[in-house]
Amino acid sequence: MLDEGGRRSAGGEKRRRYLRWGRIAVTIAAVAYLASRVEPRDVLNAFQRLSLGAALTAITVVVFGLLCGMVRWRLLLRAYGAIDIPPWPRIAHLYLVGHFYNTYAPGGVGGDVIRGVAGRKAFGDLNWVSATSGVAVVFIERVIGVSALLVLAAGAYLMRPIPGIEDVGLWAGLGLAAAASALIGIAIAPRLAPFLPEKLGKPLRALPGLYSIWPFLIAIFLSLIIHSVNIVAGHAIMHSLEPSVTFAQSAVVMPLVSASAFFPFTVGGAGVREAAFAALYGTVGVPEASAYAASLSFWGTQLITAGVGGVLNLLVPLSGRETK
Repeated sequence: MLDEGGRRSAGGEKRRRYLRWGRIAVTIAAVAYLASRVEPRDVLNAFQRLSLGAALTAITVVVFGLLCGMVRWRLLLRAYGAIDIPPWPRIAHLYLVGHFYNTYAPGGVGGDVIRGVAGRKAFGDLNWVSATSGVAVVFIERVIGVSALLVLAAGAYLMRPIPGIEDVGLWAGLGLAAAASALIGIAIAPRLAPFLPEKLGKPLRALPGLYSIWPFLIAIFLSLIIHSVNIVAGHAIMHSLEPSVTFAQSAVVMPLVSASAFFPFTVGGAGVREAAFAALYGTVGVPEASAYAASLSFWGTQLITAGVGGVLNLLVPLSGRETK
């Protein structure tokens, strides 16, 4: 018979299995529904309008965004007091392999966990505190990234609203407020913990203290660059398919599209991302077939760049000691 701990473990594994298959089912249903709305031939015709130059531009700027992500992670390790920061080749290895798992594995966070656990050595002895700090820095990195996305989405909308989606001014303001609160919160979280109820204070106490503000601020700036890169990549693809689309329009639409990738009930945002492309670019007159083709092309840039991490992991695999 299983003891209580064994029953909890078995129950947790069963819930994770149900959630994994649930994500796959929702993804298939969403993609099937969207496919029923357009003729496959129209989507193929739209694909044929995608120029090689636009595709190469999108891939190039996405790679640049990955390089910025590597720098951001290293800066955050420094900002939170890491004493043995991995060398650049090691940073690149972990980041690219993490990008592969985030892109190809259901859930979109597997790569973050790998980076967090593998990077625990940066905080010294392999004790509970160092392991927690390694994972916490990657979590903080994700919070900063989402906050930067909110800033870009809200700021672009407030500066140049698109006809058809004018009634989200309040949400844009709330997005800016949420981003500011999140950034300030993670910067001073350990200091706030003693003044909060136990259920709120306990997870905040697990976050490492901020030792240096400048690397933290530069990491925020790099997050803005990373999401701006996605705007450039998405616009290069969309403009190639529909030349009437302006960069100002993509600057509003693409951050909102990127936010759809955080939808937790599909694999890699599939289905939700295509719906977001169609709905948002549809407000500026882009046909659904072109929107779906652009969305799949944009996803293709992620798959190609993430595939590099998969190949790298085959050639130079992470050891079990590093990921446990």
